[in-house]
Amino acid sequence: MERLFYPLIFIFLCLLSGVGYCQPSDAVYASSQTNDNPHGGISSANVDNPQNAITNTISNTSDASFKKPNTKFTTLKATASSIATGNAAAWIQLAFVSTPTDVAVPANTTVYIKATTAAAGLLGLVGGGGLTFTAYSSNTGNNNPVTLAATPKVYYTADGNIYFAVKPTANFKSIRITLTAGAVLGDGSVDIFYAFYGPNQANDSNPFPSNIADCGLPNVTSTAFSGITIGSVSIANPGNSIDTDVNTASAYNTAGASVAGHIIQTFHFNGNSNSGDAVRVIFSKGSNLVNVDVGKAVTIQGYNGGTAVGKSKLLNSLLDVDLLGLLTSSSTAVTSYFAPKDDNNAPVIFDRVTLDFDLGLLGISLNGNGLNVFDVRRVPDVPSASDVTACTNVGTINLAATTAQTTITGIGNFTYTWYNAVRQGTLLSTLVGQLPYVVTGLTTVGKKDYYVDITKSGCTVPSGRTKVTVNTVNPPVTPPVALVP
Repeated sequence: MERLFYPLIFIFLCLLSGVGYCQPSDAVYASSQTNDNPHGGISSANVDNPQNAITNTISNTSDASFKKPNTKFTTLKATASSIATGNAAAWIQLAFVSTPTDVAVPANTTVYIKATTAAAGLLGLVGGGGLTFTAYSSNTGNNNPVTLAATPKVYYTADGNIYFAVKPTANFKSIRITLTAGAVLGDGSVDIFYAFYGPNQANDSNPFPSNIADCGLPNVTSTAFSGITIGSVSIANPGNSIDTDVNTASAYNTAGASVAGHIIQTFHFNGNSNSGDAVRVIFSKGSNLVNVDVGKAVTIQGYNGGTAVGKSKLLNSLLDVDLLGLLTSSSTAVTSYFAPKDDNNAPVIFDRVTLDFDLGLLGISLNGNGLNVFDVRRVPDVPSASDVTACTNVGTINLAATTAQTTITGIGNFTYTWYNAVRQGTLLSTLVGQLPYVVTGLTTVGKKDYYVDITKSGCTVPSGRTKVTVNTVNPPVTPPVALVP
């Protein structure tokens, strides 16, 4: 089946917080540590509770299936006032093997290090301070460092924390995390939870296992910025757009009169999509835009790994007239659906989507909040259904809808829900499986619209709705009327 790119031996051990992402069952966690903590808890550079970074099992069981990431953490602290003494750097070195003779982790394996969100701003600081990562070919010590492929990437999680993705280019056994105080950082601290890698991962930006029955919430999200000519830009609370709470949002902001450039957020899903998946995006115009169609400046694009797949779409092209008016005139959240498809309108397989907010397309300068993204998740594409004709003398008709995803082994059942409006409206019928919705009382000539969506078994977020029109007509005259004697 084209969707799977992780071995079937995976089971899914979800975080107990229920925020929508799971670790791979064969995840390898750092199991030993060394650290620089020469002066104890009140020193200028110290490491609090270093053992917490390698505590990854439930203490009252030896069953490996209960292995899980925990909520404990170690804290690195560095104080700028001690630069002269040489004690302004705190580090912890996390090793993935037990003894010096154990086989090293293969080159180009990405290690994910969980930390608090504030740590994201500590990368790449100038002035002699900040957070750095170094790989080594030994369990301990700083001999023979291993070059990293690039500056570690940052992935935001729904629980308000982050992962640093560190990718050594040669075989390695440990990763050292160092916090250094300096002119920019001053006094600083950072919390480190744990480090792990997926030995069978095929996608080095998302180690999580594939699951065809998952409910489509992204595991992590990442941010990027380009082409900014004036001022600065940011995305506040990126994890809010993947936290299941549709009342919290990631906010795309600028400081200074930015007239060009891109604010980009990428949403990484649980492995490859099913054929025929779509993406639901709930967003609103920011508070600093008045009577502006923000959807004309936001492009959504599907990706499979680092390769763009399918045609991109402007968000406003996915909205009807009513929603376009609402989006322009107020900051009310609106819902759009994007199904990545190729030039022949065939669905494509994707494992992430990007939202690209092009400030230059706004037509005005922006200084403040321009866009809010409340929720992004993968759902089935709209079901297929055909319009029907009913006769007044019968007064009854069966409405039917279907989805091609019913042919996917292991995906489960779908619930078909019928309404009398494209949004909200009155709930008319809920049917599990492809059962017909029987409409009665069709005794008057005219047209009436019905709307149907589908929800995957075990999930709560439905697809977009498909309209089905019932055309009620008088029955034909039988037998035919003779026109001549």
